[in-house]
Amino acid sequence: MAEINIGLVGAGVIGKKHALAIENSSNCKLAAIVDVTTEAKKHARDLGVPFFASLEELFQGRLVDGIILATPSDLHKNQGVLCAKNNIPALIEKPLATTIYDAEALVTIAQQTGIPIISGHYRRFNKQIEAARNAIQSGEIGRLIGVSAIWAMKKHDEYYDVEWRTQKGGGPILTNLIHDIDCLRWICGDIETVTAHVSNATRGFEVEDSAAITMQFSTGALGSIFLTDAGPSPWSFEASTGENQDFAHLGNCCYRFVGTEGSLEFPKMGLWKYPSPDRAAWHFPMLKTQKVIGPGSPLVSQVEHFGKVINNEEEPRSSARDAANTLSATLAVLEAAKTGKVVSPRKI
Repeated sequence: MAEINIGLVGAGVIGKKHALAIENSSNCKLAAIVDVTTEAKKHARDLGVPFFASLEELFQGRLVDGIILATPSDLHKNQGVLCAKNNIPALIEKPLATTIYDAEALVTIAQQTGIPIISGHYRRFNKQIEAARNAIQSGEIGRLIGVSAIWAMKKHDEYYDVEWRTQKGGGPILTNLIHDIDCLRWICGDIETVTAHVSNATRGFEVEDSAAITMQFSTGALGSIFLTDAGPSPWSFEASTGENQDFAHLGNCCYRFVGTEGSLEFPKMGLWKYPSPDRAAWHFPMLKTQKVIGPGSPLVSQVEHFGKVINNEEEPRSSARDAANTLSATLAVLEAAKTGKVVSPRKI
């Protein structure tokens, strides 16, 4: 089968990771780079692929079968719509858009044209996340009662030398929490309500540096998340899983799922249960079994999935609508913190 030609829009830090994932994939190849910088032009030359200064210029020819948008979030809506109008499927980096209205526009154009628009919530392709989802949804721990999550790390002070990161929208809720919201939606189901408290007491910037969130899922299960980028800890998805080599791999658990028949720790994938139904109460010891998960690259798996979506071999794992609902749930956290009320995320 012929390789699928992928155009990469945005050759910055994240874009370069996508380019490497395409190179390591089994069904795709990098066919073009679109960017406005001289550095990106040099990168394209080094890789031996055509370079274009705009999507419009690229679309004058039929060089690509799909586009990966690794561009600033406020460009996603217009660029995604342009791809769909040119009959080119798009994989858009998270977040899908910066507002619900822009996200809805992408959902609408995908529906109207029938051209796939999918979101780069790549952690859905993490092997441990896949295994946790299968365990929860198959009932290995019984009916899910609740989940506790933590994302805590200390970003270096220079990170906040970039002014927009100190202002509204630049904090860890929209930058980091959206990943965990998507993982928990993928594993536990839709989020029906959220409450939240935020604080900027540590850094003192306009934007939050910490948050405490509670939520209820459509199944009735409850969840909580503690989030901060101002305090060192070994508990975050990055430090726990080791999937991102930019972070030290510390191997501790960042999610814990509790069900009516057992519990699951992530990413260590320890499954805790009582030895038998007649010895299932708090004064009996629990037994731990270990799930063994094989290796894999989420970014490579994601781009291979994108190729299969383009070829109509698979349905999108993270469609525009699904990603819009993840964005909606994340924005609901900000609204809940601002109003002090229980907020129901808008369903897209």
